[in-house]
Amino acid sequence: MLYILLGIEVLCRLFLEVREHRFFQKKLDPFFLLRLVPLVNDIIPLRESKRQPMVGNFVKFHEEGHKVYRHLLLRNLFKVAMLFLAVVFLAVLLHTYQLPLFKAILYLHLVAFPSRIIYHLYCFFQEFESDFYAFQKTDKKTAKKALKELALVEFPYTPLYALVYREHPTASQRLKKLFKISS
Repeated sequence: MLYILLGIEVLCRLFLEVREHRFFQKKLDPFFLLRLVPLVNDIIPLRESKRQPMVGNFVKFHEEGHKVYRHLLLRNLFKVAMLFLAVVFLAVLLHTYQLPLFKAILYLHLVAFPSRIIYHLYCFFQEFESDFYAFQKTDKKTAKKALKELALVEFPYTPLYALVYREHPTASQRLKKLFKISS
């Protein structure tokens, strides 16, 4: 059962990678194959942007929004809670089910995948919240300009790909959400 689930995960990731590369008609990322391998894909970074975006008032207020809403603290508390659950899950697998350590870690990896998506959704919510905070402190034109600048410097990703691999939504998602909320 474990190996069937891991195979399904590899196939789903392969589908996602191929879909992403075909959608944007770009070359395969050098880390493409590593993101397919269970456990290895937990540590392979995804390139965020081509260069740093220009820092303007919107970006400054966005970062201020993170501080005001204590997003860093909340994200770290979420990570600590997930780590605690992971340790308990591993202990149960090792002690109660008498699984070898390697198999227990593979099961933990399978359980961590959906929990990481939940974490990314939580991060997306925080990013939208900070965007809205910055929008309230600036104006529509400034917000639109800053998010369009971000769209130019970030590597293009579909929303599904961003949800699986990134803690930040795409600039287009942020732009749509911000103007949907503000109108």
